[in-house]
Amino acid sequence: MTFQVRVLFHAMFKEIAGTREITQELDTDSTLGEVLEELARKYGKDFKMIVDPKTGQISAETLVMLNGQSVRKADIQLKDRDVIMISVPVGGG
Repeated sequence: MTFQVRVLFHAMFKEIAGTREITQELDTDSTLGEVLEELARKYGKDFKMIVDPKTGQISAETLVMLNGQSVRKADIQLKDRDVIMISVPVGGG
């Protein structure tokens, strides 16, 4: 059985992907990390830097939100109609 998630791209990720949004079809046991790995295979470049290979966690250089909540763990189990947003953190001063 499969389900779908929406992936929203902002900032440089939108430019690399060439679109604002895609719909990804997944197997029922898919994780956020697996989606991010697939995006890295598909788009390369900065998508490969989202997950830190040493820690397996989402890099502090990238803002990844799942259903409006910022996340750092890549092993989060996804559900049908989840929304993943990928951007760069905004700093203030």
